[in-house]
Amino acid sequence: MTETATTEHETTGPRATEFDAIVVGSGFGGGVAAARLAQAGLRVAVLERGRRWLPGDFPRDETRLDSGWLWDKGRGLYDIRWLDGMVGVQAAGWGGGSLVYANVFARPPHEVFDAWPDGLDRETLDPYYDLAAHMLDVAPVGVDPLTGDVPARTTAMEDAAARLHRPTGTVRPLLAVRFADQVPSAGASSPGTCTFAGDCMFGCNEGAKNSVDHTYLAVAERHGALARTLCEVERIAPERGGYRVHYLDHRTGERAALHARRVFLAAGAVATTELLLRSRDLHQTLPDLPDALGHGFSGNGDFLAFVSRPRTQLQPGRGPTITTTTIVDCHIGTGRSAEKVWFQVQDGAYPAQIAGLVRAAMGRPTASLGTNPVGTHTSKRRDQTMALLLMGRDSSDGVLTLDRKAEARLAWRNRPNSPLYHAEIRAARQTARQLGGRVRLLPSWIFLRTGVTVHNLGGVPMDRDGERGVIDSLGRVHGHPGLYVVDGSAIPASTGVNPSATIAAIAERNVEAAVRDILRDPRWTAPERPQVLPAPVPEDDAMDAVRAWRAVHGAGYDPTPLPVHFRESLRGEAAMTGPDGRTSIEQLRLDLAVEVPDGAAPAGPASVSGLAVFGQTRVQVTGTLELFPTGAYMRYRLRYTDGRRCRGELTGSKVRTGGRMPRLRDLTTLPVSIDHREGGARHSGEGVVRIPASGLFALGLSLRAAGRGAPAAAATLLGFAGRFARSALRGPALRGPEDTLEDAVATEARTIAAFSND
Repeated sequence: MTETATTEHETTGPRATEFDAIVVGSGFGGGVAAARLAQAGLRVAVLERGRRWLPGDFPRDETRLDSGWLWDKGRGLYDIRWLDGMVGVQAAGWGGGSLVYANVFARPPHEVFDAWPDGLDRETLDPYYDLAAHMLDVAPVGVDPLTGDVPARTTAMEDAAARLHRPTGTVRPLLAVRFADQVPSAGASSPGTCTFAGDCMFGCNEGAKNSVDHTYLAVAERHGALARTLCEVERIAPERGGYRVHYLDHRTGERAALHARRVFLAAGAVATTELLLRSRDLHQTLPDLPDALGHGFSGNGDFLAFVSRPRTQLQPGRGPTITTTTIVDCHIGTGRSAEKVWFQVQDGAYPAQIAGLVRAAMGRPTASLGTNPVGTHTSKRRDQTMALLLMGRDSSDGVLTLDRKAEARLAWRNRPNSPLYHAEIRAARQTARQLGGRVRLLPSWIFLRTGVTVHNLGGVPMDRDGERGVIDSLGRVHGHPGLYVVDGSAIPASTGVNPSATIAAIAERNVEAAVRDILRDPRWTAPERPQVLPAPVPEDDAMDAVRAWRAVHGAGYDPTPLPVHFRESLRGEAAMTGPDGRTSIEQLRLDLAVEVPDGAAPAGPASVSGLAVFGQTRVQVTGTLELFPTGAYMRYRLRYTDGRRCRGELTGSKVRTGGRMPRLRDLTTLPVSIDHREGGARHSGEGVVRIPASGLFALGLSLRAAGRGAPAAAATLLGFAGRFARSALRGPALRGPEDTLEDAVATEARTIAAFSND
């Protein structure tokens, strides 16, 4: 695919190298900066590493990843960065992330700004949110031109959220999309209207997105801004009272440079931070950049899940990507350490042409990927799998540095964020249950605990001085006059909502201040300001709905989950093989105490403690138990030690060994694998333990829920028992189609058979 559209600035006339301002990047921050600086009469150049994408140019061929999909394969649309601790997804193209974002325009609630620098709060930023909303011409989801109604998944999600046991508020968010039943404003210039093809996050081939290339950048070019695409900035160096910006021209392979008094960095959180780190540490052209550079990175609490095989009609291929936002209010942690949090859940559509890519992302086999041509996924053949997009307020304490290749890597700790992730997984499972489906998680999370974010934020901390920050609250780099940061890297912490509106609003505020300073006109404002009206804020309505829910349940209502406790005793034997190759049969006993953190929604891992006896050796056991994870009824991960010379790990899963209906012995039989170390020698073993009939009676008597009185405890126990029974009858969810059942349990079945007394 080649560059199919350019402006005359790119193709004719002398190639100017002197400007009043250079903007690096063309996403939300860069688009705002380019438009306002050009409207102020300044000579502006915009350097964008990606190409222009016109409607119809965006890739759809799932069989060829080199056909415009990936940046590292032919300068394609997506730049997927493996940052060690997280996978970051960003876009490359004229319009930046707006080309592939889900169009949601959302404002964080007031409480998000409490810890942000002075001057950045909702009251101050609301006029700039309104201005950005005007420019992007936002509106809630319209009606499907084929059905005359909103998408099926919109009402399905609203109904599902209404049935959840937690306080929630569900709204239809504002979207930067032109719908057929919408009267366009003067701010947007999108050439088409939405056909409900579900391809917002893959580039809109209908031209219905009010993305930055159709809005802010169009304004910038109308006012004379020079666009230079396929030009990737490599370093910035102070020169002659300004900065020389060095870049690589991907068309010619040549390197060149531009000079300007002022430079506005807007290449995205990862790329902007990476550029500054290279300028400081590799090229040493900006050696005095503060030590805080790279700190404060956030994935915005992003978590991706899928609802598979729902009984509810969802039609995931119809409509814009996102049509609903559900605010979930809950507690993370237990006891005195419990913290009230909120996060949001959104439905996610995708076009039928890339259904094979979605199946591959979930780790499910697909015959289409790499074999069938585009267009073979008809609505009859496609399943009803729908994405769930979740985001919340994470710890925002990641650190970006450079590796040996001078590329960004991320130091990220999952542990401080695990309560949030577990809460999001629970919400995804609850939503899936209400839709009659099952949740599937990405293999990168299941096996590596590596998250994926499409909302890269931070890396250029904001503070009053250079001690703890890199920029001030107006985006000015400390100690480097004329150098600004106006993109997601400048966001002080996760927003908990889709962050594009906040990036645009802060850029509007800070570029306005910069223009006033440049022109020495304290009253300069964007020319569109007189046309701007206050925009609705549906996400505030969602938060109000949550508060109203609490009011109905009384001021004393405590939503903290009640844990459920029970005891489980298993008996059996294991074949232990020592380092000399000899095998012995040892009696094995497990006496376990289990605590399920949320008895009303038994989704995340339960904590386990207790005793194990190997022959004559008694050891202390700790670990986790997952109830009804993918591929099993229950999955145990236990560690043990006698506190002296003996330690080891014991793992196993209770699985369905055959038949359409569950058998009691499948729920009471646990095949185990053992990695045992004693006195420097390593032993391995396999065995089976079972709950005897008397043990089942004792297990039932041990069930209890504590806290908030007998009625709440009883309700929690009834809910736990009901969900357990329904999940057991439904059977374990598998990673692949139903005909892979024997493959999923083959190892466990063979182990059970080897030790079976039946």
